[in-house]
Amino acid sequence: MDEKQLNIDITTNFMKYSDLLTLFLKENIDKGSVFGVLNRGQGKILSILDQTPVISQKDLVSQLDMRPQSASEMIKKLEKKGFIERYKSEEDQRVMMITLTKAGKVVLNQNGDFQPVFLNVLTIEEKQQFNQILGKLVSEIEPEVAKFRNKG
Repeated sequence: MDEKQLNIDITTNFMKYSDLLTLFLKENIDKGSVFGVLNRGQGKILSILDQTPVISQKDLVSQLDMRPQSASEMIKKLEKKGFIERYKSEEDQRVMMITLTKAGKVVLNQNGDFQPVFLNVLTIEEKQQFNQILGKLVSEIEPEVAKFRNKG
């Protein structure tokens, strides 16, 4: 098989895998799994708060790389679930500060227990190699996707 055909086969299989993985994750999200919460934008918010325990809403939104309206909606949902708290800054009452609640910390800790069954077919060495390859692919495509985002 020549490299051109191999590239087509890899792309075809990757797209099929991506579609199946999306369906798998959606099913798990619909069942209310903790993993579902953490693999969407809400999870990114919780991860940022895990690294920066108190942050202004403005600074959080700038780290998320999404529209402020979308980020605000996710923040409201997390607050409603009891995973975060919002309060006015003591220094400037116009600034909203955000922090993780105990429930939010529990959700983050539970995420470590997630065992994706679709990776069970790989050895630890294969998982490490796959992770490195995915990292390379992400690094290559991120700048291209950023160009599209910056145009819109």
